[in-house]
Amino acid sequence: MKAGFPEARSRLSKEVTGIVRAGLSAFLFSFLAACSVAELERFATEGERLEEGSAAPRRDTGLSQKVGVELLSVEAIIKGGRVSVEGYAGEFRRILIGASDEVRLERPVAVGGTGNTLYIVDALPKIIYKYDLVLNEIAPIKDIANYLVGEPGNIFVAADGSFYVVDSMGKQVLHFSAEGQFLVRYQDLANLSRPMDVLVDEQSGYVLVADGSFSHIVVFDRAGNALQAIGRRGTGPGRFRAITFLTSGSDGIYVLDRLELPVQVLSWQGEYRYSFGESELVYPNAVAVDRDQRVFVTDRADNTVRVYQNARLLMTFGGGGSAPGRFRLPSGLWVNGDRLYVADSLNRRVQVLRINPDAPLPAAVPLD
Repeated sequence: MKAGFPEARSRLSKEVTGIVRAGLSAFLFSFLAACSVAELERFATEGERLEEGSAAPRRDTGLSQKVGVELLSVEAIIKGGRVSVEGYAGEFRRILIGASDEVRLERPVAVGGTGNTLYIVDALPKIIYKYDLVLNEIAPIKDIANYLVGEPGNIFVAADGSFYVVDSMGKQVLHFSAEGQFLVRYQDLANLSRPMDVLVDEQSGYVLVADGSFSHIVVFDRAGNALQAIGRRGTGPGRFRAITFLTSGSDGIYVLDRLELPVQVLSWQGEYRYSFGESELVYPNAVAVDRDQRVFVTDRADNTVRVYQNARLLMTFGGGGSAPGRFRLPSGLWVNGDRLYVADSLNRRVQVLRINPDAPLPAAVPLD
């Protein structure tokens, strides 16, 4: 009996292993069969367990990168940088001590910039960083948090380097010089309850602030006086229910809304022109337009950047994950020349995507 026991135990072990493997295979097959393409991709790239009942997006989540794949490519990833040192004292310190301290981003939520300067809004420490794209050096702009009630939100950077920051909890938008000196407060407690984004018409000087509670856009003059409101709460063209982001292009103002028409384009006077994205976008939360009138829209539902032209979908880029070109809550976009900057919030980084203006692209992705 003792001599035959190991052999019997071996046979029993093989039988149990076979049963377990068969059961596991059946479980995985049923699990994967029930998944959407988007969920399969997320399971494969991140190995995350999907929540039961998670809603699938209406279109693919990055697999169509093969369509127009040459348009966008990852050029760099900014996770922080060397703290910049200024003046002769700073250079002397660098010679004596060597490389200065490193800054690591914690929760970047918005980006904007001009020339070789990129501003990064890091919501968790309530800091706005000034990043030198040539030197790869980063500098915190001091005292910004002293003017904020809540966390800093979206940002608009003007051509002169000054910037406007949204403070939703404080029901205000703050304008600072390029050096971080406070300039103007935009606030109207009667009409501005939860500011979501800010856009500036640099020709007229008007400052447009989107409100997420009243579902309209308040127009201020340069001095901070509220002049009028564009749009109103409701359903259909020119109406809004949950505005998330603003930007502008050659054809007017682009307004994102997560509950109404996903992307509406208005004239600068507030007149409805056209809309798009109804078939593809689930939770649009950032938009940018390049000089060729390509429109880049992030979708919080599936962590993608969708690219449109003439209101037609060209391609989808990204998907959930932490690899380059993948995102975890892309919450801010900014175009500067041939670069698209994406605030990849939960990955604690800003991704720099190169836009290839000569990329061969189809007229549009065929609609389902």
